[in-house]
Amino acid sequence: MYQRMKDVLEGREDNYMLPFYWQHGDHYDTIPEEVERIYRSGARAFCVESRPHRDFVGEGWWRDMDRILAEAEKRDMKVWILDDDHFPTGHAAGRVKDHPELRKWQLVERHVDVMGPLRDALLTLDRTNDEHVLLGIWAYPRVPSRESEILEDCRPEPLCLTEEIDGDFVRFTIPDGCWRVFFLYRTRKGNDHPDYIDMLREESVRVLIDAVYEPHYAHYARYFGNTIAGFFSDEPSLGNGWYGPHSEDHGMYNRRVGMPGLALPWNDRIPGMMRDSLGFDPSPLLPALWFGMGKDTGRIRHAYMDAVTKLYRDCFTRQLGRWCADHDVQYIGHIIEDMNAHGRLGCSAGHYFRSLDGQHMSGIDIVLHQIMPGMADYIHSCTASGNNADPEFFDYVLGKLASSFAHIGCETEGRAMCEVFGAYGWAEGSPAMKWLLDYLLVRGVNRFVPHAFSPAFPDPDCPPHFGAAGKDPQYAGFAKLMPYGNRVAHLLSGGIHRADAAILYHADAEWMNRDGDAMLTQVPAKTLYDAHIDYDILPADCFTEDSGSRVFPARAEGGVLRVGAQSYRVLIVPAAKELPEKLKTPLAALEKAGIPVIRMTPGMTPEELLEAVDRTGPRNVTVEGGYPLLRICHYTAGTAEIFMFANESVSDPVKTRVRLPDLAGKERGVLFDLLTDETTSVSAQDGAVELDLAPCQSVLAVFDTPENIPDLPAKKSWTESEPAVLLFRVETVPYDDKDAVSVLAEAVSANDLSGTNPKLDPAFSGTIRYSAVFDGQRESLALDLGKVGQTSRLWLNGHDLGVRVCPPYRYDLTGALEDGKNELVIEVYNTLANAIRDHFSSFMAIPASGLTGGIRFLREKD
Repeated sequence: MYQRMKDVLEGREDNYMLPFYWQHGDHYDTIPEEVERIYRSGARAFCVESRPHRDFVGEGWWRDMDRILAEAEKRDMKVWILDDDHFPTGHAAGRVKDHPELRKWQLVERHVDVMGPLRDALLTLDRTNDEHVLLGIWAYPRVPSRESEILEDCRPEPLCLTEEIDGDFVRFTIPDGCWRVFFLYRTRKGNDHPDYIDMLREESVRVLIDAVYEPHYAHYARYFGNTIAGFFSDEPSLGNGWYGPHSEDHGMYNRRVGMPGLALPWNDRIPGMMRDSLGFDPSPLLPALWFGMGKDTGRIRHAYMDAVTKLYRDCFTRQLGRWCADHDVQYIGHIIEDMNAHGRLGCSAGHYFRSLDGQHMSGIDIVLHQIMPGMADYIHSCTASGNNADPEFFDYVLGKLASSFAHIGCETEGRAMCEVFGAYGWAEGSPAMKWLLDYLLVRGVNRFVPHAFSPAFPDPDCPPHFGAAGKDPQYAGFAKLMPYGNRVAHLLSGGIHRADAAILYHADAEWMNRDGDAMLTQVPAKTLYDAHIDYDILPADCFTEDSGSRVFPARAEGGVLRVGAQSYRVLIVPAAKELPEKLKTPLAALEKAGIPVIRMTPGMTPEELLEAVDRTGPRNVTVEGGYPLLRICHYTAGTAEIFMFANESVSDPVKTRVRLPDLAGKERGVLFDLLTDETTSVSAQDGAVELDLAPCQSVLAVFDTPENIPDLPAKKSWTESEPAVLLFRVETVPYDDKDAVSVLAEAVSANDLSGTNPKLDPAFSGTIRYSAVFDGQRESLALDLGKVGQTSRLWLNGHDLGVRVCPPYRYDLTGALEDGKNELVIEVYNTLANAIRDHFSSFMAIPASGLTGGIRFLREKD
C-alpha cells in the first residue's frame, strides 16, 4: 500500500501547519495556554512572529523565547522564528544604524533638454557629498516625437561630458539639434527603507545574520535541528522608491525598469556584470534604464535586471540559506508577489524564482482579501494596495508560482509554503478558510502558515486571530481545518506532479519590453486552468546555461520536455516583442528535438491556444460538461495515482464524469472526504470517475494496483426525503459569557428557521443552539442542515457527530439513531465580526447567522 495513504488511514500523517504566534512582550504568563491552544487546533508547529514584540533580541525576548521553546519541546512541536523586528525583513533589528556605510545605494538620473548648437555653455550640477555621488554626464541627440519609435527617445550616440566639470557646473559644446543631457548619481535617496540592509551586498546582509540569527544560535544551540526548525523572512525587497521628477509613481506593485523617475537598486558590481552579458561597456547607455535608446534598449534593461536579481539571490537569499543549513535548520519565507510585482522592483525582488533560490521551501502569501471565493472572473475590492485584486493573477498564477518552484527547485524538494488567512478580518469564517486551503492544496501548495494566533485579544492588528483567548466561535472549525490540511497535504506530498503544459515565466520578457509588448503568464494560465489543463511555470533559468540558479535544467527526452522529475508535453511562450538572445537558441533546440513550443501572438484567442495545445496530444484529464471552476491535480508516487478534485464554485454543484489518464490495472481506488473523515471505495471503470460535489466541496482519490487497495464500503448515495419535521428550541450563547444563555424561540419549525434571524441582534457573536426531540427508528438516515452561517456541530442522543465547515452540512445519523425518542442538538457558530467591528471585515459580506433554511432528512438509496 502507498505509504502516505497508509499513514492517513492510520492517523499518522506528518505536520504541515505552522501558524504565526504573535509576540508582544507582555503576555509571558499566557504562553503555556496559547501554545496549548495551537496544539489543540491540530498544528504541530508554529512560527514565532517577532514584529509586535517590544524587546526583540533583548532580555524580554529571550525570557519569552525560553518559555516558548520549553512549552514546544514538552509537546514535541517545532518552532520557526520570524527573522526581524520590523516588516519587511531587512531592518536587522535596527543594527544598520550602527553600519551606515552598509546602507542601500540607488542609481538616479536628472536630465535637461537643450537646443544646439552651443559652445562652452554651462549646466548646474547637483550638490554632491558622500551620500550623493556623481557617476557621469552624457549628452544624447533627441529623436523628434513624430519620428520616435516606442523604444527610442534618444539616439544611442552619447557625448561624454564627465571630464568637463568646472566647479559647480559642467561646461559643454554640442552641435545643432535637440540634445538631452543626463546626470547619473549613486545616492542614498530614493529608498523606501533607508535604514535597511542592502540586499545586493553580502557584507550588509551579514548585519542581519549577526543581529538576529547568531544571537538565537548562541542562546539556543541545543534546540537547533530539533525543536527549532528554522527562520522565516517576511517580504524582503529591493526597496527602491520613486525619485522623480519626470513622471508619477505608478504604485508599489508596478515599479519596473524603464520607468522615468524611478530610483534603481545599485551596486558597483553591476556595470561589470552587464558588460559580461552585453559584450560592451554599458555605462554610456545607462540612461536606457529609464528612456528609450534605440535597438539595444531591451538588452540593456535585461542585463541590468539580470545582474540585480542574481546579486539579490547570491548575497541575500543564499547567504541566509547557507547559514541555516550550516546550523541544521531550514530557511523559508516569501516576497511580495501581488499583481505580478514578483518580477519587478520596489516592494519585491525582481524575479520570483531567483528571490527564493536558497530557501528550503518556495513561498507565497494570501492575505488582505487578495483571493475571494467564487470571484475568479471578477476584479474585486480588497484591502491590499490599490484596493483592487486581479483574479487572473491571484487565482491562476500565485499558487502555481509556489508549486512550480517546489517542483523544479534543486533544494525545495517539493515543499511549497503559503502564509494564509491573514488580514481578512473577523468576518473570515471557517468556510472561507476551507475554500482558501483547498485553493492552495489543489494547486500544489503543501505547507501552511495560518495568520495568526495572538495573545492580545481583541487585537486590532490584522484579524482574524484563531482561538481569541478562548472566545473565538470559529475555533472549532479552525481546529477541524488543521488536521484536514495535514491529511490532504500528506497525501499530495512526495509524488511527481503530472501536468500537460509548461508556461515560460514572463519576467525576462517584461524587463525587455514596454507595457503591452510582453504578455503576462496569467493570460495562458487562465485559459489552460479553466479547461482542466494543468501546468507549471518555468523560468528562463531552466533553459539557459549561465544563470547559476538552482533549478533543474530543461531537456528534451522521449518526446517530452523534462525538468528534474517533471515532464510536460508542450511549452507555451507568452507573446513578447523581444526575448533574451540567450533564450532563443535553447528554445529552437527544443523544437528541433520534437518538443512542441507554442509561441503565442498578442491576438491569440483562448480557443486558438486550446486548439494548439490539443494538437500536441491528449489531455491528462477531461471533464464532461465544462465546469471551469472544478480544479483537479494529479500526482504519481510509485504505482499510486493521486487525484484531488475541488469545486471552487460557491453556488453551483458539480455532477460530472472525469476521464482520467490510462489506469490499466489500477481501476480500483480509495475515495477520501477528509473533512468528514469518510473513506470509501471508488472505481474508474471505463477510465472515468463519477463526481458529485457540493459547492466548496473537495475529495481525493488514490488508485493503485489491486493488492495495494484496501477493501472499503462503497460511498453512500442519499436521496432527498421530505423536509425535516422538527420543532426547535433556539438559544443563544454570547462569545464572551458562556453562562448568559438566552432563549430566542421556544418552538420553531425547521421550515421556519430563517424567521428567527430577524430576532437575532445583528451584533451577536457566539453560539446559536437548536434542540429538538423527534421519533425515529434505527435506519440509514442523514440530516442535511441546508444553509448554515457559518460552522456547525451536531449531537444525536449524546453522540458527537462532528463539525462541518462548508457544504454539504450533512450528517450521517445512522449509527446514533434510536428506536423511539431521539434527542438532537445542533450548534452553529458565527464569527466575531458581528460583535467586534474591524476595518478588514468591511471588505467581506457577513453571512446570516445560524440555520437559515433547507434542513431536510436524506435516506440512503437502495
